[in-house]
Amino acid sequence: MGIKAKEASPMFADKLCSLSDEDLVNQYCNTRSQRVFREIYRRYKDALFRYCAQMAPRQCSQLMENFWGAFLQAPPNLGGCRLKNWLFISINRQLQNPDAVPEEARTENDSLRSALENTEVLRAIQQLPRRERNVFLLFTECGLSLATVADIEKLPLALCRHVLNQSRQMVELTVHGSARKPWKSAATLAKEAAALAAAQQEAAKQAAAKQAAESATIPKKPSLAFRWKKAPNIAAASVATTEPSVEVV
Repeated sequence: MGIKAKEASPMFADKLCSLSDEDLVNQYCNTRSQRVFREIYRRYKDALFRYCAQMAPRQCSQLMENFWGAFLQAPPNLGGCRLKNWLFISINRQLQNPDAVPEEARTENDSLRSALENTEVLRAIQQLPRRERNVFLLFTECGLSLATVADIEKLPLALCRHVLNQSRQMVELTVHGSARKPWKSAATLAKEAAALAAAQQEAAKQAAAKQAAESATIPKKPSLAFRWKKAPNIAAASVATTEPSVEVV
């Protein structure tokens, strides 16, 4: 009766709002109070649903029902773990297990499908490969630390950061496209082409003139001036100098 009286009191509700996630879980483990559970559910139902809807739209509704039903019956022993991390780690494990949801329960909600298809950003996220989509959503949408995301995906931290950056670029490219060049008319393009051709011709003329000027300023080596037109008879000259002179009497 004491618990029921507290649950009916507005002051008790205000106190619940001031408690941390982990304190709420401890209190629910001890009391099984429906009001405590509703406070936990209120804090995380939307974030978990958005995450599941973008990761597995066909299984989302049934997964959420099963997940919160299991939490209600057997609340977790966090053991020092943050409730936020525990929730997304646990739902991620169920998403990776295709047998967690019966085949007959895997029906995509029309309104959910319409939201995913008609919103440009959500449609871009849906086009990501599963690993890139999971890393992108857990970090960007769910607000988990990169280290926690790396643990969930079993990736080295550096590789997880690379996957996150890659997923961001893929979403940006899908939403905004590649960088667009400014539009130009055909007349403008023709003028630019003519100006480019004229500039190239002018550059060629200047290069030719510069080359001609440089060749004109290079001094030519003077040719050697010989006193004879033909090579001298060196052999005859050597003979004349070696023979003794004949003296005539």
